[in-house]
Amino acid sequence: MGRVEAGLAGLDAAGLDDVPVPELRDLAAAMGRARTRIEALLGRIATGVDRSGGGDGAAVLRDSARMSGHQARRVAKVAERLSEMPNAAAALGAGAITLEHAAALVGAAEQCGAGLVDNDADLLERAGQASPETFARQARDFAARQSPDRGEARLEHQRRARRASAFIDPETGMGRLAADFDPVSHNLVTQAIDHRTDALYRADGGRDGQPDRVRTSRQRRADALFELITGRDATTRAPLVNGTGKNGNGAGAVITAANQLVVVADLGVIDGTDPDGRCEVLGTGPVPPAVLARLSPDTRLAGMIFSGNGQPLWLGRSRRLANAPQHLAVAVRDRGCVDCGAPMHRCEIHHVREWSNGGSTDIGNLAALCHTHHRQHHALTTGGQSRIRSGRARARDDPP
Repeated sequence: MGRVEAGLAGLDAAGLDDVPVPELRDLAAAMGRARTRIEALLGRIATGVDRSGGGDGAAVLRDSARMSGHQARRVAKVAERLSEMPNAAAALGAGAITLEHAAALVGAAEQCGAGLVDNDADLLERAGQASPETFARQARDFAARQSPDRGEARLEHQRRARRASAFIDPETGMGRLAADFDPVSHNLVTQAIDHRTDALYRADGGRDGQPDRVRTSRQRRADALFELITGRDATTRAPLVNGTGKNGNGAGAVITAANQLVVVADLGVIDGTDPDGRCEVLGTGPVPPAVLARLSPDTRLAGMIFSGNGQPLWLGRSRRLANAPQHLAVAVRDRGCVDCGAPMHRCEIHHVREWSNGGSTDIGNLAALCHTHHRQHHALTTGGQSRIRSGRARARDDPP
């Protein structure tokens, strides 16, 4: 312990103000690996305490390692489950994956079995490469595909576990809302909030104004939620006319937000000839085919035919803006922004080779980009060619 403390003291004394950024990145990476290895050791301590019968491992971490109760319980839980997953435990102990990656693996193991997860070399490799947020989605998708019932029991459990609360925070005096939804419902709720937030952004001046001088992005999101729930303007408290977002006089008037639940399913899933085929909700991940039976009567269905490699075979052309089938095809292929992974309802359809430079509105020349990255790509476009290929981000050193 003395050597560790001496090493940290040496870093403190040396100072980092004049260290070049590349060296700071290397130092951050090394410290990150060290932190992960320390968390793995703390987990082993918690497991040892629990197995000795001499106390509560999580409590020891909380009191002796000065961790929060939530963090201590999380470290202890992950360590306990990793005792059945030696490959994942070794990767965590070596600093190859973080505690967040390990927690995602543990979550997948709870759904489809520790052995199946721990022995999947591809999944463990992705854990070592992807960000914790991205890998959490990948692990959930893996578990949903591998579980015997295609995740139907888990989704039903999530539906039953839905809850919401509204209370006054005793410390701040602020009113707080909290809610848990199953992932399919959360997809629709998030879309509604995002659409309303975007409308308020435009009302505050949008890209051509100074919207943050009116209210911050977090304030807009809070106001969007208020307006969706109450049907009243968040600033004036006047009723909002249905669908327009303008002040009205009608009592009980509400606003609506367009949203779209895109379910991608193989034909065999729909007609019953291949019940194990693909079925997923874009932005949510794989879902049990039973979700199809729960679609509302007014749900609009669209069919698309793809080749064996996933290339759409029927699409419209001869226009500058992508049509509805092309929007759907890009959504199914790209599943969100090809730069950052933002969900499709926050994305626009981008011409890889600009329309003004002869680019066609064809599926091979289209890609999904969120609003921010769409503007950035237009600003960085050279010679009429965006630095992306359709469906994936391009490396900086790729040829245009």
